[in-house]
Amino acid sequence: MKSITVTVIALVLLSALWAVVPVSGETPQIKIVSTLEIFATIAKDIGGQYVDTDYIVPQGMDIHSYSLTYDDILKLNSADLVILASSEFFSIDAQIKEKLPAGNFLDMDDYNPTLMPLGNFDKNIHGYWLYPENAMGIAKAVKNKLIIMLPSEKSYFENRYASFLSELNRTVDIMHEIAYNSGITEKKVLLVVPGVFYVVKAMNVSVAGVILKGPEQFVSSSELSEFKSEIQRGEICAIINAEGMENTKAGEIATELSAETGVRVVYIDIFSADNYTALLLKDAVDIAGSQNTYVYWNGDSGYAVYYIAMAALSAVAAISIYTAWRYRRELLK
Repeated sequence: MKSITVTVIALVLLSALWAVVPVSGETPQIKIVSTLEIFATIAKDIGGQYVDTDYIVPQGMDIHSYSLTYDDILKLNSADLVILASSEFFSIDAQIKEKLPAGNFLDMDDYNPTLMPLGNFDKNIHGYWLYPENAMGIAKAVKNKLIIMLPSEKSYFENRYASFLSELNRTVDIMHEIAYNSGITEKKVLLVVPGVFYVVKAMNVSVAGVILKGPEQFVSSSELSEFKSEIQRGEICAIINAEGMENTKAGEIATELSAETGVRVVYIDIFSADNYTALLLKDAVDIAGSQNTYVYWNGDSGYAVYYIAMAALSAVAAISIYTAWRYRRELLK
C-alpha cells in the first residue's frame, strides 16, 4: 500500500512538471493565459520561444462588461500561468481566481504599479498598464515567475527583459519628442474615460479633466461649461476617448461637446496590442496629431464642408500612420 501511495504522489509531481520540462530534444513551452491581450504581449516579449500565450477578453471588448465563457474556463484550466490585471478591481479577474483556486497567478500586487489620482479616483487603476513604468513592473514580475518555473533559462529571460526595458525607454523618449514637436505639451486635453489617462501622462501632456469621474459619476453642467470656455480660449486642443467607448454615456457627452465646439475626439487603443511599444507610439501619434485638424459643423453648412473636413482628417490619418512607421523603424535599429 505504501509503495502504491508513493507511486501516485510521484506521478502527480511529474504531471505538474510536464508542462515546463521538455521531452528530449523539444523546447519547453509554458502556457500563459492573461485576461487582456496587452499582458500576453508583454509575457511573450519576456518569454520568447519558451512561452505560448493567449488571452481572454476579445479585442474591442470592455473588460468591465465581458463575461467568462465555457471555452474561456477550458483555456484557463490549461494554463501553467494566469496573468490578471487586478482581481481586486476587475470582476472578471476575481471570477477567474474563484474558478481556479489552485491556479498559478500573477496579479496587480506583483507589479507594484504607480497609480495616480484622477477625477473621483484616489488611485486610477484604469489603463495603468499603459504607463511605461508600470509595464516595466509587469515585465519584471513575468521574468521572475518564468525563472522560477524554468530556472535553466534564467539568462534567456533576463536578456529579453533587459531588451524590453531598453526598447521601452527609447519609446518613451520618442513619445516625448512627438509630443514636444507637435506643440501639444503647451495645451491641455480633456479625457472621456479614466483608461486613457496613462498614455497622456506618459507624453507629459496636461489634463484639463475627465468626463467620467467615477463609477456612473459624470461631469456637472457647470464643469462642462468651463470645459467649453477652455476650448474656446484655445486651452484644450483635443478630447481623448478609448476605442469601443463611443456609445457609452461619457462617449455621447464627448461627441456632443465636439459638435458644439469643433474640437476633435481622438480614439486610442488601451486594451489590445501585438506589440506594446508600437501601441504606445501609435497612440502618441494620434494624440499629438489631434490638434492639427478641427471640424466645425452644423446642419446649415452644406455637405461641401463635411467632405473637405473628411479629406483633411484622412490626410492627418495618413501622416500619422507614416510617422508611427518611421519612428517604429528608428526604434528597431
